[in-house]
Amino acid sequence: MSRTQPTPTGVRAAIFDISGTVMDFGSRGPVAAFVDLFARQGVSITEAEARGPMGTHKRHHVWAILSDPSVAQRWRDATGAEPDTAALDRLYQQFTPLQVEVLDNHLDLLPGIAGLAAALTARGIRFASTTGFDTCMMKNLIPAAYRQGYRPEFWICPDQVGGGRPAPWMAFHAARQLGIYPMGTFVKVGDTPADIAEAQNAGMWAVSVVQHGNEIGLSRDALAALTDQDRQSRFAAARDKLLKLGAHYVIDTTADLLPVIDAINERIDRGERP
Repeated sequence: MSRTQPTPTGVRAAIFDISGTVMDFGSRGPVAAFVDLFARQGVSITEAEARGPMGTHKRHHVWAILSDPSVAQRWRDATGAEPDTAALDRLYQQFTPLQVEVLDNHLDLLPGIAGLAAALTARGIRFASTTGFDTCMMKNLIPAAYRQGYRPEFWICPDQVGGGRPAPWMAFHAARQLGIYPMGTFVKVGDTPADIAEAQNAGMWAVSVVQHGNEIGLSRDALAALTDQDRQSRFAAARDKLLKLGAHYVIDTTADLLPVIDAINERIDRGERP
């Protein structure tokens, strides 16, 4: 049976990723921006290449794509130059306004998130969001989230704390701002390997979401168009990958979080730690 009273012991706080976790079904916004960014340089990249480093700071994400051997060779062929840090600086300068522009079309709150936020508040569980976006990329995202019913106490970006995932700095900053410790009373919810690594490095419980996250990476319509067998096969592969990377729990959607919190509460009561 789900607990309906605030839990002063057990899980006390949750930290949510944004794209693919609470907003933007399929985490489509960042991918579209990366594909467009490289296309403007005459370099074609695939969605899979754009998704590989998802969840990390966007500058690091650009560099990971640029330094991929296959993409690097395409860069040389298209530009006649090496994919060096000077190229990274130019790309990231272009990426920032491009990401803001593209995100405006991917600011939908995911199903059940507003209700989940209300349920967490009713239980006395506080929550914040961490992200790979820099602060300047969030100007339209935050008001859109508020309008749709998702109001975390803090939005924490890599440029505010000196680094992004997989480092734990954003999570530690969230804990300090919330005034809550130890980190074993935190649940980190995300859709990428970088989210799992952030949880591990900060000492939090790691919960990964599948159906609307980066590992599946499809819009609602594209996901619905798959055969049931194909859809379930993709879900199973994503679950297996995320569990192998160290997620404590893998759930279909973020809205399915409350039973996991109940299970973690029981484990904490038994003296278990992440």
